[in-house]
Amino acid sequence: MAAADDSAAAARSTGSGTGEQPVSDRELDALFAPLASFKVLILAVSGGADSMALMLLVHRWLAGKRDVPETIVATVDHGLRAEARAEAEWVATQASALGFDPALLTWSGEKPATGIQDAAREARYRLLTELAGAAGRGPIAIVTAHTEDDQAETLLMRLSRGSGLDGLSAMAPQRSLDDGPVEVVLVRPLLTISGARLRATLRAAGRPWLEDPSNDAERFERVRIRKARPTFAALGLSNEKMALSARRLARAREALESGVGALQRDTQLDLHKGAFASFELAAWQAAPEELRLRLLARLVRAFGGQEQPLRMAQLEQLLARMATPGFEGATLAGTAVTPRRQQIHVQRETGRSPLPTVQLEPGMAAIWDRRFRVALARSGQGPLDVRALGAEAYAKLRRKLNDKTPQLPASAAATLPAFWRGAELMCVPLLAERPETKGLWHGDGELYSAEFLG
Repeated sequence: MAAADDSAAAARSTGSGTGEQPVSDRELDALFAPLASFKVLILAVSGGADSMALMLLVHRWLAGKRDVPETIVATVDHGLRAEARAEAEWVATQASALGFDPALLTWSGEKPATGIQDAAREARYRLLTELAGAAGRGPIAIVTAHTEDDQAETLLMRLSRGSGLDGLSAMAPQRSLDDGPVEVVLVRPLLTISGARLRATLRAAGRPWLEDPSNDAERFERVRIRKARPTFAALGLSNEKMALSARRLARAREALESGVGALQRDTQLDLHKGAFASFELAAWQAAPEELRLRLLARLVRAFGGQEQPLRMAQLEQLLARMATPGFEGATLAGTAVTPRRQQIHVQRETGRSPLPTVQLEPGMAAIWDRRFRVALARSGQGPLDVRALGAEAYAKLRRKLNDKTPQLPASAAATLPAFWRGAELMCVPLLAERPETKGLWHGDGELYSAEFLG
C-alpha cells in the first residue's frame, strides 16, 4: 500500500498547467445528467488521471443532492504487472476517502500471449457487468472516463481499418450491455472533455493519480496514434475536431437507424418471438442499399448467437448474393438466410456446431445462445438443462398434438430453447403459450420462461 501511495504521489503532475481550464462545478449537471435516472452507478476507475478525475467530479456532482444513487467505485487488477494489486488497493482507499463503496475485481486465469489489450478490455467489461448483475436492482450505469482524446484516437484507429459510418461514429455516449439479468448501460459522460482539462482538474484539487507504463509502449496501436498527435494537430486534425466529426457522424447514424425502423415497418418484419424473422421481399428490394445492409446486420446479430463482431465485408457479400437472380440461401455468422415464397427468412443456423446447454436451479436465470434469457421459477424442480429442442423432439411433439403446434419452419423450431430433465422434455416456452399445448407441460409452462433478446 505504501508503495502505491508513493507511486501516486510521484505521478502527480507538478507542471503549472497547459492553459486548459479545470472542469467547473457549474458544468457538472450538464455532464452527468445522463446518470440521474440510474439506481446504481458503478464508476470504472483505474487510477489514471482520467478515471480519478471522473471519481472526483461525480463526488462533487452528488454533493448536496437528495436521493443520490448508490455509487460503487470498481477497479480491476488485471494481474499484468507486479504493482497492479497495490495500485488497485490504492484506488480503493481513495474511493473510500470520498465516501464511495470500493470494489476490487481480479482478472484471474491465463493471459493470452497476443492481443493483450483487447483481452484485458473484454475481461474488464465482463467483470464490471458481473458486478452490476450482483447489485441486484436496476437500472445500473457502468460509468467510464473515456475522453475527447479517446474518441479521436478511436476514430483514427477505425479509419485505418476502413470502417464505415458506424465505426467512424466512434464511441457512443451510451450503449446497453445485455449480458446480465438486470438492465445495465455503459455511460461515457466525458466524451466532450479533453484529458488535459481532467488533469488540470486534479492539479487544482491537489489530487494524485497513477501513470500506467503501458501508456508509453509503442507496441500498442493507440499509443502510436497518441504520440503522433502533434503531427495530426499540425495538419489541422486536432482531437477536438476529430471528436466533433465523430459526433456529427453519430448524428447521421441515428438518422439511418430511424430509416431502418421505417424499413422494418414497410417490409412487415416479424421476429416470431425469436423463432425466426421474416420480411417481405419486394419492399426490401426497393429500399436503399445502406438500409438493407443495416437491417440485415441487425437480424444476423440477433439470431446468430455469435460473440465475434460482424465483418462489414462479409455482410456486403451476403447482400450482393441476395440481390442475384436465383438466390437460394446462404449462411453467415450462425444464421441461415433463405427465400420463402415472397419473403426472406432469417434464423439460427443448425447442423454446423451444437447449440449450448445451460443448467438452471430453481430461481435461476441465464443467457442461452446469446439469443434468449431463460429462467426457472423458484417453485420449479431442478436442476434442469436448457438446450435446443432439436428436429427429432419437434417432430414427436407435432405427432403428439396431431400437427396442431404452431406452423414454424421445422429447422427454426429445432433451435428453440427447451427445458429438459435428462431425456424428458419439460417445456418449450415459445410453444407453451399456445392453447393447444395446455396440459402438455409440467406446470402448464408457468414455471419456465424464455425471452428473446433481439
